[in-house]
Amino acid sequence: MGAKVSTVMSSGGATSRRGPPTDFAGPAAGRERRLDIHVSAAATGQLATGRAWERSVWRDARVLIAECPAPHLAASIESALRTVAASVARDRGWQAAGTVSFSLDDRSGVFRVIDAQTQARGHDMPLAEHDPIAPHVLEVRIDGCGDRRLPCTHLMVCGATRGEVLRRAYRALSELPGPAGVDRAFLMERIASRAFCSGMTGTRLDQAVG
Repeated sequence: MGAKVSTVMSSGGATSRRGPPTDFAGPAAGRERRLDIHVSAAATGQLATGRAWERSVWRDARVLIAECPAPHLAASIESALRTVAASVARDRGWQAAGTVSFSLDDRSGVFRVIDAQTQARGHDMPLAEHDPIAPHVLEVRIDGCGDRRLPCTHLMVCGATRGEVLRRAYRALSELPGPAGVDRAFLMERIASRAFCSGMTGTRLDQAVG
């Protein structure tokens, strides 16, 4: 599938963030996918882009699972996303690392930029902001029990294959110490589902699992 791009940018300045974004609604019903490209900007002006991270599992507009590489993402589309992300960083004069977020219509291949944020030089970035340290990486977020004011837990699970990572993530969630968080059962159900194991994400996953 060829990549088609529709770029929509706000005129406001970029702001910094840590961790998976949680401050705007999740993907629309249908085949919309949410993807992030992390960009590193050197003092010399050189830019480097990482592989696509997908916000795979959502709940109440919160990202609970992000993974890299994005499952079943065509190489041509990922290449186009990285090219556009580098262009956004260059046009905005980024001098530090940042993230460009996209909405992708999985049916047509059309995508658009929905957010672009950079971080101040020297800011301590979370692991997921960099290129993956293994062939497949899963970042899992678990909110603190029933009280949303409590800090959340982040699990970073790495492996040689997506199947290996999903098995490790499921086991890690089942062995997580302390009281069961409100998201743990939901996450374990999603990770164990045939739909997620086959590569479904976002609203398509929700529709398949129910």
